[in-house]
Amino acid sequence: VRAVLACMEEHKIDLPLLLWAISYNEPELVDDHCVRFARTALLSSEEMSGLLKVWARPPRKHGQGTRSKGASTALDVFAMERVSNFLQRELSAVGAFFRTFPEDLSEDALLSIDLSEVIATVQSIAPILWSTFRSCAWTSCQEKENVWKDPDVVTTMVSIGQSITLKPVLFMIVIASFTRSNWNNTIQRLLAIYLKSCGTAAKAFDTLSAVGLSMSQKWVYNALEAISEAAHKQRDMELAVYPYLGTHDNVNFRFRTFEQRSDHHSHFDSGTAGTIYVIKDPYVIRPQSKFYHEQRILGSHSLITPDDIKRLEIEAAPRLASRAVDVILQIIIDTPSFQLSSYIGKDDPLLRPLARPGRLRVQREGQVTQHMLDTVHIEEASYEGNNRVLEEWLRQLKLSSKKAKKHLGLTRIVPWVGDQLTASRLRGLQNFRCDDDNSFERLDWLVVTFGWFHLTFAVEQSLHAQYYGTRAGLGLVHAFDVLDRRGLQSPSTQGTFHHTFEEALDHTLEARIRDLACTVAEVDKLDELRLLSPIQLHALAVKIYDSHASTLALVKFECDDLEAQDALVPSIMFVRDVLDYRILCDAIKLGDVQTMEDMLPRLLFRFAGGANKNYMIEVCKLLQALQKEWPDDLKAYMRKYCWLTNTSGHDDAWIPLDRAQEHNVRDIKQTYAAMGPFATWEYVGKISASIPCQRKVKDHVERSINHSYRGKSHTSPEKEHDIAQLQATYRDTRAH
Repeated sequence: VRAVLACMEEHKIDLPLLLWAISYNEPELVDDHCVRFARTALLSSEEMSGLLKVWARPPRKHGQGTRSKGASTALDVFAMERVSNFLQRELSAVGAFFRTFPEDLSEDALLSIDLSEVIATVQSIAPILWSTFRSCAWTSCQEKENVWKDPDVVTTMVSIGQSITLKPVLFMIVIASFTRSNWNNTIQRLLAIYLKSCGTAAKAFDTLSAVGLSMSQKWVYNALEAISEAAHKQRDMELAVYPYLGTHDNVNFRFRTFEQRSDHHSHFDSGTAGTIYVIKDPYVIRPQSKFYHEQRILGSHSLITPDDIKRLEIEAAPRLASRAVDVILQIIIDTPSFQLSSYIGKDDPLLRPLARPGRLRVQREGQVTQHMLDTVHIEEASYEGNNRVLEEWLRQLKLSSKKAKKHLGLTRIVPWVGDQLTASRLRGLQNFRCDDDNSFERLDWLVVTFGWFHLTFAVEQSLHAQYYGTRAGLGLVHAFDVLDRRGLQSPSTQGTFHHTFEEALDHTLEARIRDLACTVAEVDKLDELRLLSPIQLHALAVKIYDSHASTLALVKFECDDLEAQDALVPSIMFVRDVLDYRILCDAIKLGDVQTMEDMLPRLLFRFAGGANKNYMIEVCKLLQALQKEWPDDLKAYMRKYCWLTNTSGHDDAWIPLDRAQEHNVRDIKQTYAAMGPFATWEYVGKISASIPCQRKVKDHVERSINHSYRGKSHTSPEKEHDIAQLQATYRDTRAH
């Protein structure tokens, strides 16, 4: 090395000049064989990267002297320029990938964004950019020691066997790309709609937009209107092809003001929210208007009689008795002390839940689509209000022209579902207009029916009135005191009364069934029933039903044992009636429309005996329609599509259509509410159709990022202590 350096000095050339000359700077040496060989050997040598590292950070003896600066300044400048060029080029490619335009905004476009695919694409088109940001978020020490946190996996939760991951490196790149151009906003658009669906405030939107994570509040408002318009067009296209049905209900808003003027005060206002359900099931049979009107004429001359209703009850009684026995058996074996998991006969068919041949099949996604109509400032409590509401819905559905009205009146049937008030008002309109000139004006195309959700409210109010009792007895008020359930003194359709009362009835029924099981089997504790075979357990459930939970048991006590009537008859009646309520609720939840129909005669008897004239009329009219006025195709259509709907895809998540409408009302008022001084009726109407899209985007983002492990509902507190406490009370008082 010294000799070479000495030779270079003799020829008056130093090392920098030598490297400069052989590095393509001297034209005469570019193609020289010897120079080219030396240059190639240098540039392709394995030692090259090591040389650069040493030049940038020359070594020194430990603790001695000052480290030489080396070529760190030159290399830093070169590295920054080189890396900047790479990053600029890759950011341009990423920007093109993330670039969107206003016309690209749609529900399908938002839901098609898959973060895993986005990450794979960004890693492929910008590997240096990804590596650079990853090295910023992840140190070598963390790489060795940290087993939980990772820049590629910040939160890892296992849900249904799948890992849910969040990629912060992606969002670093997303923000950088958005900073270069607001058009590079694929992820920001998705997050903006998601944040709006979560109720994020306007100032928070503007703050997140300023740091590049989201679009602005103004963009969100415009986007929701665009999504609503797209939903309207999609709805109109589907209505021209598929059958459909509708629901509507009132929606109440409190508009608050903080600075009063003569025309600017806080006030409470009412409007109406509507929903159209489009049936796109390929196996749907569209009801024929001609057959419906012909059968309706025949049925109007053949009214259902008390004997007909009695016959229906007699036919349904064995099926409902089997359901009641099944409920009793499941309550017994599901008791924690019974320990079904270790019971020797746990797999016996007798212990399985009873089959439901009348159960609806869960529709595949897209077979029934929901389109929310624009909320309107029209009250629907009166006949005039409902008439205006119908006219408004027809206008929104593009059915207000003469041609569309004629087509609707002559060839279409549109079922319409609502609470009892809505159903009675619409039916009243049909009665008022029965002498009008044509089928459209007479509303012959409208098939009105009540919703089962509000019917369960009426059943609850009836049970509350009949069995509330006094604190000296063993009625519901006694159970509420033992269970410390509050706010159940009087029935209410608002707040949490329905949920709390339903739970209290279930817990009271379970406590009574457990006490009856111990009493009838003559055991002290339920775990002693483990000694019985499955056949004996089933026989025990049948005996409990026959002797303590049926009308037959009630007649037996009334005829044979006059002294026991005061003590046991109320207990038998309560268990029998609450069992029927439990059967009805289970049938609704599981989509068992046959059992729901079987319950109609008993519901009619209850409402007639409980002086609930409104629902007595509704149930009677439904029985008249099912038995006399509806042709077979319409009956099948109403049972399958107009009583229940399933928005989750789970077998046990069916809900009545009027409850689905209540969910939409809740979303309009609270979950996806328009907030601020510009939350007028006009704006609420404009964005109502976007709510189904907001729901889907919210679920999509939470599944894609990090919230799938967090459920949509609260965890129910353990009920066993309450039921055991109530059961002990019944045992001590010898209630059965």
